[in-house]
Amino acid sequence: MRTIPLCQCERHSDEAIQLDCHARLSRARNDREGRSTSPASARPSPIGHRPRAARGFTIVELIVAASLTVVMAAFIVVIVRNVTASWSRAGARLGADAQARIVLDQLQLDLEGAMFRDDGNVWFAVDILNGSNGGTTGLWQIAQRNPKPVGGPSLQLTTPDIANARFGTAGVWLRFFTTSRGANTAASPATISAPVAVGYQIIRRFSATNPANNTSFAYLLHRAEARPATVNGRIGVLEAGYNITSANYTTSTSGTNNGATTGDPRGIQVPGSARNLDAVIAENVIDFGVRCYVRDATVPGGLRLTFPATATGTLSNAATSRLRATLPPSIPPAQWGTAQPMPDVVDIMVRILTDDGAEQIANIEKVQNPALTVPVKYNSNAQQWWWGIAEENSRVYTRRIVLNAKPL
Repeated sequence: MRTIPLCQCERHSDEAIQLDCHARLSRARNDREGRSTSPASARPSPIGHRPRAARGFTIVELIVAASLTVVMAAFIVVIVRNVTASWSRAGARLGADAQARIVLDQLQLDLEGAMFRDDGNVWFAVDILNGSNGGTTGLWQIAQRNPKPVGGPSLQLTTPDIANARFGTAGVWLRFFTTSRGANTAASPATISAPVAVGYQIIRRFSATNPANNTSFAYLLHRAEARPATVNGRIGVLEAGYNITSANYTTSTSGTNNGATTGDPRGIQVPGSARNLDAVIAENVIDFGVRCYVRDATVPGGLRLTFPATATGTLSNAATSRLRATLPPSIPPAQWGTAQPMPDVVDIMVRILTDDGAEQIANIEKVQNPALTVPVKYNSNAQQWWWGIAEENSRVYTRRIVLNAKPL
């Protein structure tokens, strides 16, 4: 039997030494046969062939890169535009929100302090101002072109939600008696804590105090307050009496009660002079309305509507709707007759234009040559155009206020 000689490496009993021996023999064999053990990347490149890393970009690669850059730039432009628009809208909302907070807080302060006496006089009154002149104040400057509509789309009192209602050309004229927050010193009759008359209404008038500026108009919410007592010969509420519909607060033309001076009782209807903006509490207010209720357990929800309402307590769309509160709210409806009760609860609605909306309304209301054409999307209807811009560029605010009034 032939004996096969052991490999030189296998003569060693240690396995590690055998492996190392095999590796050395393999390298030696490769060297004799002229083969290289270096990686392919280390071998020299064929003549005339450059490594991949040294090559330039092809036309296709450049086109793809340029296309991706354009797409990314377009995305960035869109994002920046959207952020800018959102920032602008947020700023407009904040401006309207701040004004609404002032209006609603002041109304809540006045209404929570409202008072009345069971004496047959009117201590709380509301009228809808739907005429083209915005009422009888003389301070509604009618727009020369495309004015706010009279009635029609401006008068929508029967919507279920007060936020969607519209209260006429100039909204409502709200006035009542409340308590003045002042000092109790006889030396200061104009600031004593006593009943005062207050009135709220929208006016369209000069927005500049400079008499030479006859082109700048704005929709303003005015709050008038009659002083408590006589000061320097000019009478106050204590002398004018407690009937908010009396001549002292409506038609008086006395020299000591002409409405041109802040604090005159007649200022409740005629709020100061044409250039007096002291009592304006908000600008760009294009609608202002209220709904009044008394508590009545016999109706759903426990509140019976008294304004704007029919005799049965349903919403009325009549432009002549008005409230003349002469009774305590606790009197049953069967005993009302032709009288109306003092409200227990009042819902407030105020619509305020954004700054951009105010500019657009002012633009369509002024005379231009050539005249502006009503956009097709508004069916070539100027009234729809006015309200279309108003709705797209305004915010509506509401608040429910509970009156604490008790008979004096």
